[in-house]
Order: sequence, then structure tokens, then C-alpha cells
Amino acid sequence: MINPFLLLLKIFRAGCLFTLLLSAAEALSQSSPAAIPPSVRFGLVLPESVMQLASPDVEAIHKVDRSIEKEGSPFRVAVMIPVDVDLSKSGRWTVVPGQGRLWHLTVVAEGAKALAPYYDSFFIPAGGELFVYHDRFSGIQDVHKQPNATHNQHYASGFILGSSLTFEYFEPFGVKELAKIHLSDIAFFYRRLVERSPSGSRDFGDSGDCEVNVLCDEGKSWQDEKKGVVRILSRVGSSVFWGTGSLINNVREDFEPYVLTADHCAFWEGEYATPANLQQWVFYLNYESAACDDPLIEPSFDKMTGATQIAHGGDAGDSGSDFYLVRLNSMVPASFDPFFLGWDRQNAASGEGVCIHHPQGDIKKISTYDQPVASTQWSGNGVQSHWRVFWTVTLNGHGVTEPGSSGSPLFSQHGLIVGTLTGGESSCGNTGGADYFGKFSYHWKSNGNDASSQLEPWLDPDHKGLTVLGGTYYSNIVVAAFRADTTVIPVKSAVDFADLSSGKPEQWEWYFEGGSPSASTLQNPEAIEYKSYGTYDVRLISSNEVNSDTLLVEDYIKVEPVISRDPNEPSVFRLFFGEAANSPDQIDVFDVLSNRVPFRIAEVTSSTVSIDLQGLTSGVYLVTLHSEAYAFTGKLLLIK
Repeated sequence: MINPFLLLLKIFRAGCLFTLLLSAAEALSQSSPAAIPPSVRFGLVLPESVMQLASPDVEAIHKVDRSIEKEGSPFRVAVMIPVDVDLSKSGRWTVVPGQGRLWHLTVVAEGAKALAPYYDSFFIPAGGELFVYHDRFSGIQDVHKQPNATHNQHYASGFILGSSLTFEYFEPFGVKELAKIHLSDIAFFYRRLVERSPSGSRDFGDSGDCEVNVLCDEGKSWQDEKKGVVRILSRVGSSVFWGTGSLINNVREDFEPYVLTADHCAFWEGEYATPANLQQWVFYLNYESAACDDPLIEPSFDKMTGATQIAHGGDAGDSGSDFYLVRLNSMVPASFDPFFLGWDRQNAASGEGVCIHHPQGDIKKISTYDQPVASTQWSGNGVQSHWRVFWTVTLNGHGVTEPGSSGSPLFSQHGLIVGTLTGGESSCGNTGGADYFGKFSYHWKSNGNDASSQLEPWLDPDHKGLTVLGGTYYSNIVVAAFRADTTVIPVKSAVDFADLSSGKPEQWEWYFEGGSPSASTLQNPEAIEYKSYGTYDVRLISSNEVNSDTLLVEDYIKVEPVISRDPNEPSVFRLFFGEAANSPDQIDVFDVLSNRVPFRIAEVTSSTVSIDLQGLTSGVYLVTLHSEAYAFTGKLLLIK
């Protein structure tokens, strides 16, 4: 049985500060058996456990939003409802006989278009599973399990449609550590999300009808650049916003995961996003239509969570060029096929080009200009910090910018970033309105005198002095990944391993805890034998001349004892644990109704335990074994 999430393990890697990614590439497929919540998997009828939240005044929120949109303010889509939820004082625990225990809680906020959990403590130990969903029978949106256990204290994973969220945390018997899950806030989304009218006239983010999908003819020459544009769900204080950003290349071309957006996307009501807020920013890659026409079903996407502020300039756009540079908490997985965008820091007006963006959080759109941009001020700031742009009608529409486009890149005709969007007057109702992009040349070192207010120290750390840098893919960067032909085997069986690393690896170092041999340098080692029962880690180091990457999967191989019946004593069953002395701490036997039944230990050796079911009626029984690091359930067929 191949574990279906192994192809995605770079995203969940132990040791990364904050790697999530539950999405098309992070989350498990809704059709995957592994995405079945424990309550369904075990056929449980859970007792009611509901927390009703007080919904905010949506009309008052909209009134504030209407007064500031398109004025250099971020596009707010949600507000926080404070909560205090953890596994010890909220929800309910249910024992799952022979398996473990299950915690569950449903939170309800009437009127919400969607809800999103925000954690200030988040740790899932090896073996634990956290499921978050609106309807357990219509697809699971979020599945969290080890090895994504080393999340930072603050964490978020994106929104789930509907006015309720249900959490299920399953803790199997034998889990070594306790989960640490504390919800500090639930984001209440009050704007329409992923909805579409029967006529199909509007799209998933409800952007204007004049917008043009990036797969239309207007975007055919921009298929590399589009892969560097990301949608951002940012948190600032108690509010959540849509924005747009760019994966950006640096002179070292070492694929440092920098994202460039607008300074005002991190600013709200006089305050900037805190370091804890930034750990809860969610970055969406490859969120776009697969054709020019709007899709009938929301397209898939890739997702990452968490970042650190590196530099910013412009005091939210009022006195400078309005840039904000962050570093993602982990490298972008090669499976996302990211493109790190190039740039031009010369203060020269481009004659034509495009903007690629996510208006109102929608799928990726493209807007076109065919007349030279003009150097100008923003909001009377007294400096020539911005480019003024007018958009042109094209074959499939008249692309403009909208709230949510903030921070998006302005490309020159050479495919290089020359600005980032601050704001403007354009809309589908005002296609002739101007938009204003903070100049990349001004971002470079004109907003201040130190590294915290300039791009130069980060994008040219060795002071090479380049004025133009092209974009690039990192197809040679190794990202370690693997799978086994099976992960659950009986004692003294063997496993074949296959390397799935991306990025053209040239060398492999495998380490097999409990395996024989215990190490290998083959790309695809076969016949690794496990001679004793238990759970065992597997580690792979993949490398080439560019880089090396390590993937450790804890408790990946589960080796089960072998059960056999004594041919001379039909009520005696022999449990063989392998060559090493590794007998369980506790043995229990249950009937098919989950009632514990009596039995006798007939014999104990260094590698076996024999149990006698004499006195019980013929039938099927379950034997459970527990030790500090292991749990097992097997079937006994008693025939007299």
C-alpha cells in the first residue's frame, strides 16, 4: 500500500520552519482514502460538540471598506473572531476501541461565506492526524499530519467555504507525543468566495467582467512570467486581505524564496503586520484558468504558509515607492514549477507591457498597456516614485486592476519587473482610469539609507552592480522525495524504495532504521529487510553539484508481528515479533462487539508470545498490542 502523500513530502518536511502546504500540492486529494476523516473511517456517530461564535456586523465592515478601496489600501475580505480553543478545554474526546481516541469540535458563525482557522500553537506529532472541513461527506479541505510537525507556533492554512468548521484530531494508540493545537482566532469571510452565478457571468473571486484570463491570447507570450505571480492572503492585526506578489530573482540566482508585494498590503489602521501575523500569511501559486474561458469548476492551486519581513519602503505608499519584501519560510517546491522573475532597476519608461495580477482574489488575470508609462508622484508625496499606466482594450477584454491586485508586478516589454501596484482609478466601469506602480528603480535604494528600506542589499548582496537581471526556473535544484512499494509489512519481509526526487539528483544516501542493510547509495534500493516488529524512520539525502536536500520520514515503515496457530493446540496463537527482543507492554483481546475477553499467556520467549483462548467460543477475535512506540491490531480465528 503506497502512502499517497509521499509525493508531496517536501511541503511537509520536518525541520522546515513553516512548510504547509495543503492545497493541490499540499493537501491530499479529496478522493484519496487517506483524506477520509476518522469519524467516517471508523463508522462513528459523534456526540454533539458545537461552539457558536458571535458574527460581526458585516454592513458596518462594508461601509468602512467602500470608503477606502482603490485608495492605496489593501482589499479586506475577512475579520477575526477571537476564540480560545485547544484539545484540553474545548470539544469532546471519543475512544475508538482498538485504535485510539478522537477529539472533535464544530465552530459555527452564521452568515460567513467562509471560515479559516488561525493557530498560535500548532504541533502534530508522528501518527496524529488533524482534519478540518465543512462537510465530512463532500470532501476534506485540510488534512494535517506528520511530518509537518515542526510548524512555527503561529500557523494558518487558508479558508474553507461555509459558515461552520469541524475539527477532528485522531490520536492512535502508541503516539509518542501529545499534539499542541490552540486556536486563537477564526477568520470570518464576509465577501463572496468561489461562487458563480448559473449564467457563469462572474468568476471565482468575483473580479470584473472586463478582466482577461492569463491563458488568453494576450498572455501567450507571458507563460513564464505568470508562474512567478502569487496570490497572497495576508493578515494584519484582526483583518485579512487579498493581495498579489511576485517571486523575485536575485543576482546570486540561488532561488532564495523572496516575494515582492506592496507596503500597504501589510498595513492597516495605523499598524503593520507583526512577525506573528506574517507567519500566518498564505501564498497561492498557479491559481489560474487552464484556458481563456472562465472555468466552470474552481482550478487547483499550490499553497505555502508563513514568511518573514526582509525590507520595506514608502510608509504604506504615502512617502515613497510602496514596496514590501518577504522571505518565505521554506524554498518553493520544484513540483510547483516556479519562475523567479527578473527585473530592471533602470529608471527608464517602458513603452509597452502587462500586469499579471489576482483582482479581488480571483484567478490570474492579465492587463495590457501599449503606450509609454509616465514618471509621476503618488498622492502628492513630492518624489518621482511611481509609474502612471493606462490600459488598452485587447482581443478578449480590457484588463484593468482592482482591489486585490495591489502589489502585482508591472512588466516591461522585455518581461522584467519595473514596478509594483499601489493603486489608481481603473476599473471595469472606468477602463480609461490611470493606475500607479511604485518604481522598481526607486525600491532599489531610494526609500531609506539602510538594508531594511532597500532592495539592493537583498537582490544584489555581493554588489555586482547589475541593472538588469532576467528571470529563471530552478529545474536543477534538488528536492528530495521517495516512496516505498509498501509501508506495512509482516516481520522478516522486505521493502523496495523508489527515488522521486526532482531537480536532477546525481547522488543518493539512504538510511533505513531497523532495516537490513541499514544504508544504501543506490538510487532505488530494493529488498530492504525488516527483521523485528516496530515502526522505523527512513531518511534520504539527494544531491547534485548545485545543492543537497534531506527528507526524513519518521515512523514510515510499520513492521507487524506474524500470528500463527499452534497446530497441536487450536486455542493457542503464537505472536512472532522478530529477531530482536521487542515484546509489547500490553496485550488485550476483544470480541467482535469490542468487549474485552479473558485469555492466558501460554509461553513467552525473546521473540514470541503465545496466548491461549481456551474457554472462549469459536469465532473471530481481535488482539491488540501496545508499547511505548507502537500499536497493533490483529485478527484471531478460533475454531474448535
